[in-house]
Amino acid sequence: MEDTTMAAPVETDFSPLLAPKSIAVIGASDNPAKLSGRPIAYMKRFGYNGQIYPVNPTREVVQGLPAYADIRDVEGEVDVAVIVSPAGLVLDAVRACVDKGVRFALITASGFAEANADGAALEDELRQLIAGSGLRLIGPNCLGMVGIRDAAVATFASLFEADIPLRSGAVAFVSQSGAFGSFMLGDLQASAVGISHYFNTGNELDVTVGEVLAGLVADADIRTLLAYFEGVSRGEHLLDVARAAHRGNKAIVAVKSGRSEAGARAASSHTASMTGDDKVFDQLMREVGVIRVRGQEQLLDAAQVFDAGRTPRGRRLTVLSMSGGGAVMAADTASEVGLEVAPWEPEWQAKLAARIPAFASPRNPVDLTGSMITDPSLLRTALATALEHPGTDMIVIVLGNADGFADPVIEAVSELYETTDRPIVFSWTGGTGAPRRRLRELGIPCFTDPTRAVDALGALTDHALRRDLPRPERPAGIDRQAARSVIDAVRADGRRSLDEAEATALVAAYGIPTAMSAIAGSAAEAATAAAALGGPVVVKLLSNKIAHKSDVGGVRLGLSTPEEITNAAAEVLEVGRRHGETDPRVLVQQMASGDVELIIGAQVDEVFGPIVVVGLGGVFVEVLADTRIASAPTDVAHVEHLLGTLQGAALLRGVRGRPAVDIAAAAAAAERLSWLIADLREEIQEIDINPVLVRESGATAVDALIVLR
Repeated sequence: MEDTTMAAPVETDFSPLLAPKSIAVIGASDNPAKLSGRPIAYMKRFGYNGQIYPVNPTREVVQGLPAYADIRDVEGEVDVAVIVSPAGLVLDAVRACVDKGVRFALITASGFAEANADGAALEDELRQLIAGSGLRLIGPNCLGMVGIRDAAVATFASLFEADIPLRSGAVAFVSQSGAFGSFMLGDLQASAVGISHYFNTGNELDVTVGEVLAGLVADADIRTLLAYFEGVSRGEHLLDVARAAHRGNKAIVAVKSGRSEAGARAASSHTASMTGDDKVFDQLMREVGVIRVRGQEQLLDAAQVFDAGRTPRGRRLTVLSMSGGGAVMAADTASEVGLEVAPWEPEWQAKLAARIPAFASPRNPVDLTGSMITDPSLLRTALATALEHPGTDMIVIVLGNADGFADPVIEAVSELYETTDRPIVFSWTGGTGAPRRRLRELGIPCFTDPTRAVDALGALTDHALRRDLPRPERPAGIDRQAARSVIDAVRADGRRSLDEAEATALVAAYGIPTAMSAIAGSAAEAATAAAALGGPVVVKLLSNKIAHKSDVGGVRLGLSTPEEITNAAAEVLEVGRRHGETDPRVLVQQMASGDVELIIGAQVDEVFGPIVVVGLGGVFVEVLADTRIASAPTDVAHVEHLLGTLQGAALLRGVRGRPAVDIAAAAAAAERLSWLIADLREEIQEIDINPVLVRESGATAVDALIVLR
């Protein structure tokens, strides 16, 4: 998780990094084959038209350009400095950049926090050095930068040793890992995806992936952002960036490694990243509209469909196939990713059947058989009909091999492609690969597998039809002073753990419905309290030391008569004495009813800040493990949505004769708890309200556990 010593992100104008007018290379070699010589060689070869300033104290000329002994000797302004010097020389280089007023410096050397304690100490020195200056650092342990839009290829990545053309476009890519990023960049270029920028943030001593994404979101010419995370720093800022992208209709597609314990260890050793709780990352990214994919292929596939710039209006997919097996694979994948492959309406089936041979199937999937290759007019006719069909939001065409017939097929599809704004993708398996390359060059996404094609369309559709962002508004009836008074009293007693009465008072101060209760120090007091409360009661051990009272026999339920209450209270008081309570007390609580037990909880995640958790509760909450997470504060509509996605959501809607319960009341309680943790984030470590009893009308919290920071 996040290094909580890191400062909050500062407001930074990233335009000098995204469109640099001048780039210095500190430690530049005259040999273009050396790693330290490549940035200048690449920029010259690809035609960067800004100023290039080699910095090398041992040479007057580097690769035909005037060299400077020190960056402070450069007469003009320097937007970006790429420091290719060894780790031991980096501190002096950064100091010179600060003195010069450089806006951004990229450190390529390794041997910092990812290596050992001495490297971590060097990072701390660098942080102190740039504090309060106008310099932002990217890296260390990064590959430099690639600005394809301006040919600012200031990197040592071996990808550019080959004589490859640069394809500029509206997709940008930010990666913590340099090698993964350069591999991915090569695949993107080979797939004819237009890239504007690629940045590798490495150890994230200063600038994070999220901050670079913020700069890219603000760039009007960039539509799609790809990201690779090993760990997340400044998670709350990342959420804000994703919200800005959501509002600007820009897609963020992300891979995050470290899902497993082994992956988390590898990530930590690679870039000194703490990976954080993967479930928190996954659910919060979903909340703010980030499309998470599992790996490199899925990221590449998503880039293709997003780069095409088309937006589906719904989830209805039409499959045109020469292979029954390929069509089935497409349909199966569609079901898995939330797309619909429904048979066409009878009148539309009849319309298509009149236009294609009798041996072809006009249902959806539409099976045109191998004849679609030998007779390209068949595919043209079917595609034209699909584009007329009002129930088709997107189309996948499945075929394979057949290089010899590719030209007329591609011609037919490309002509119709230009007549529509609906997404159309190909799955072209086998053959030489030449048809795939040609289709991609024409801007038509093409894949080797129908499952990959449909999976990519699923990601595109999820973005197009994403939910609105939560719009938190503070509910009425919150007494912040009363809540703080409870905390102050606990602190004054030298404690961090609240007993149930204190925890109940605190959540009640935020308007969360709780069961009426009273404290008793003896069995007789318990009977008197129960009589005042009325109705059946519960007697519970009141302790700030024992978190789960039922585990030690400290709870008695459904007590009605004075004798039952007196005996139960005496037993529970004795349980307290056996477990170290010198002056045991009990909580006598009015028995609440409910048809479903939920848990609502909250904590301050060390990466993403305040979060709220909702799910199925009760004594089996850990066994069921059926919960959802939201950033705090949140709103009722979003909590209702999360409750509807639980595996056990059917219990809330009513099953086997049970009534549907008041989901809105449960969501309102979670909304109030989200405001509590957001307001008191500096005071509270975690809150569990379990169970919350939900019935046909209303919800009541009957137990609460709170631990202070």
